[in-house]
Amino acid sequence: MRTLILDNGSFTIKAGYSDIQQPLEIPNTIARTKRTKRVYVGDLIDKSNDLSGLYYRSPFERGYLVHWDAELAVWDRALSDDVLGCQPEETNLLLTEPVFNFRRIQRSMDEMVFEEYGFSSLLRASSTKFAALGSGHTLYGNGKEEEAPECLVVVDVGHSGTYVAPYHRGRMVASAVRRMDVGGRLLTNYLKETVSFRYWDMMDETFIMNAVKERCCFVTQDFYRDLETAHGKGRGRLAVDYVLPDFAHSKTGFVRGQEPRTEELMRDSVQILPLCNERFAVPEALFHPSDVGMDQSGIHQAVFQAVMACDQRLQPAMLANILVVGGSANLPGLRDRLAAEVQALAPAGTVRVAVPEEHKPELSAWMGAQQQLHSASPACTALDQWRVTREKYHELGPDRIIAHFDRFK
Repeated sequence: MRTLILDNGSFTIKAGYSDIQQPLEIPNTIARTKRTKRVYVGDLIDKSNDLSGLYYRSPFERGYLVHWDAELAVWDRALSDDVLGCQPEETNLLLTEPVFNFRRIQRSMDEMVFEEYGFSSLLRASSTKFAALGSGHTLYGNGKEEEAPECLVVVDVGHSGTYVAPYHRGRMVASAVRRMDVGGRLLTNYLKETVSFRYWDMMDETFIMNAVKERCCFVTQDFYRDLETAHGKGRGRLAVDYVLPDFAHSKTGFVRGQEPRTEELMRDSVQILPLCNERFAVPEALFHPSDVGMDQSGIHQAVFQAVMACDQRLQPAMLANILVVGGSANLPGLRDRLAAEVQALAPAGTVRVAVPEEHKPELSAWMGAQQQLHSASPACTALDQWRVTREKYHELGPDRIIAHFDRFK
């Protein structure tokens, strides 16, 4: 019986059977076009050319799954014959959830998996758990599938927020977990507001501005130095021109000079969005949330606080094994800046920060789950005890199943 791994992120679902190399990435949203009012579920948005002023309906609020009607529509599309071709009654499901998920949401998830879809079995855990289990290759970097270190800090910079979760021998140190409400969505919205005030009105262009953020933004190593450069003679080193899409030759746009053929086709309708200090000022909110009016610690402070909340004997090992995952981990410069900032807070320890290079950081949970399913390690053996069958669910009931999964956090 095949196992389906479903990393149910608030921005994209990473889904695929455990015997494939790479999962599919499916937008976890329902989109409606502004002009034609057409509705697109999940990956169907890729088939639309009317991407200006999209209205999004996400199943998630503040990182938690609360709109089940929207999520079921996306899951139906993902499991359909056109995408995964899944037969739930003949499939084992491995499903991720947020850290410290609410019991009511957990109960609803289990009910949907077994009663709505009828999956043969379920294994449910947080995405940081699976990222931690598959972290050995990234941290040791020797080309081998190594066991995860005994002490590890997973920094999940996701769409709705950022979690800092320390792990000791595969178990999450719950009392040391930290969360900040700065994630990919906030950065995109911050960029929209900034460019709308300075250049073009882009407040309704979430799809486009998310692409601008992913292609143009980076984390500076010295904010004030680069800010001075942006306002001085060295501006050209930081400035880029982003060519906005015409939705005929380009759907998301591109950096000027990188796609000359497409730019030539668009020569009569080119609209330019100039970017300079926005490129690094927007991601700076990860380190200084007060820039966007949030009274929270920065990501480096959250990491340091999480480590200091662990047993003192474990702290040096925690500092030496920091793994950054999630979609915003793709921001250039994030790893080096985070390492430098945490090192400044902990001068007595050696800080090492790693970001997956063998695969995209947002796939870390999916890849970690796949690795465990095909591993001969004790952690893999424990998966059999972790998994709950449909028959056991109906025998024990949802409340006892929730308690069962809590034992394996």
